[in-house]
Amino acid sequence: MTVSLDREKQILEYLQKRGSASIQQLADAFGVSNMTIHRDLNKLAQAGRILKKHGGATLPSEGRKLQEEISSCAMCGKLVSQRTVFIVKYENGEEKRACCAHCGLMMVSCGKNIWQSLTTDYLFGHMISAGQATYVSGSDVNICCVPSVLAFGSKQDAEKFQKGFGGRMSDMEETVRYLNGMMHMQTGM
Repeated sequence: MTVSLDREKQILEYLQKRGSASIQQLADAFGVSNMTIHRDLNKLAQAGRILKKHGGATLPSEGRKLQEEISSCAMCGKLVSQRTVFIVKYENGEEKRACCAHCGLMMVSCGKNIWQSLTTDYLFGHMISAGQATYVSGSDVNICCVPSVLAFGSKQDAEKFQKGFGGRMSDMEETVRYLNGMMHMQTGM
């Protein structure tokens, strides 16, 4: 899995330098099969990192910074998707990104000197304050880490989602306690 993530980062860097590349060029550059490149490009396209086109790939709009394009989760190392990003900003100006609310809340629970934390509203895709969000944990929808934790900008949206997909609804503090409890249960076995 780590080899795949490293290659995905390298593909993004390759595209950053060249703008676009064919599948064959990427397969040759990384010494893997065309099917392996197809799978890597599919993952990157689903995460919104690239635009996959017939026979190759290009980067989306030039306005994004390279760091945003190839950032990895500070907790688990997965690529960070703009659709599920969780951002923790520290008093010293440092910023860390997590792949999802699960990892972001774990960072918050072990972090010190946190100035601000932001998460992505699962339904609408815009950034919201992590402290004011309502979370649904352990629903039938798993988009990243397990147990799944999805953030919602309003309690009403979270309630509607929970009715359809299950899970437990809670605020940030309670969700952090739930995740910490899950971690203790796993390490205690």
